[in-house]
Amino acid sequence: MVDAALEPGVSIAGLALSHGVNANQLRNWVALRRRRQASEKELTVLLNSAPPAFVPVVAVSATARPPAPSARPTSPRLRLKASLPNGVRLELEDADAEALSAMIEALGRCDVPAG
Repeated sequence: MVDAALEPGVSIAGLALSHGVNANQLRNWVALRRRRQASEKELTVLLNSAPPAFVPVVAVSATARPPAPSARPTSPRLRLKASLPNGVRLELEDADAEALSAMIEALGRCDVPAG
């Protein structure tokens, strides 16, 4: 009945009378449906305008280190700074490539709350 009442040119009072329903009750149901549809549209707009879930991560600088005394080659030490859309700032200093990779992977799994 609510769908029928939302059709253009339909008399809510006439529709209610033909179905044995109080016209004021049908008007309330129609108003509830319109509010729900408006809320859904607002939510869709908010979700579509939310900041992206992923932010670019850029290595700021490589830190020069003296050669290690062992014969094993070492990877360069790096520093990572990330600012997320929700205001959280992360810093990882003096990290090797493995730690940097783990941090980037962890950041990729973060959910950014909507709204």
